[in-house]
Amino acid sequence: MASDIFLKRITNSIIKNSPKTGSFILAVLWDLGNATAESFFSPKYSFTKPTRALFGLDDEKFQKLNIKQGTIRQNLRRLRLQGIVKNTGSGFSLTTKGKEVIEKIIRRKKFLKKKWDGQYRLVIFDIPEKKRNARNWLRSELYMLEYSQLQLSVFIGKKQLPEDIIEKIQLHKITGYVNYLLVKNVYDKKRIK
Repeated sequence: MASDIFLKRITNSIIKNSPKTGSFILAVLWDLGNATAESFFSPKYSFTKPTRALFGLDDEKFQKLNIKQGTIRQNLRRLRLQGIVKNTGSGFSLTTKGKEVIEKIIRRKKFLKKKWDGQYRLVIFDIPEKKRNARNWLRSELYMLEYSQLQLSVFIGKKQLPEDIIEKIQLHKITGYVNYLLVKNVYDKKRIK
């Protein structure tokens, strides 16, 4: 559960261009393949430019982050304990699980950049308490897709649900509790992002 929350924070950080130390570590390791703790994030290293660009950071914005080595080491330890990063002896690299996580985040970020087709999507669900984890997972995915909550279990958004979310709804066995509607007109657009 705690690892899910940590991974959601990292995912949100990358998708929303809001840099956090854990998401930086994943992005740097994705770019480089292997890095030492000391080499992370320093603007003097040209190889960190793609990572800083991923978050929309120029050198000045990066300097304001003031990320400390202790924070980097703590996040590396946390990522290592979750099986996302491994110590290679000469530095750190992503595990297979870590590569899958960052690939999923990148796919989601690209998905969110797609042009809106002009139609809204409405997700209505009434998932029983015994499937609370699936319900919480669905809510967090909808928020990540920039859906707005109209009521407790009613969300509206501009993006269609990606295939991986539809598959996971089936995997969680909650398809009978979830309705997904295409809406042509919305009269009160103030509540929609």
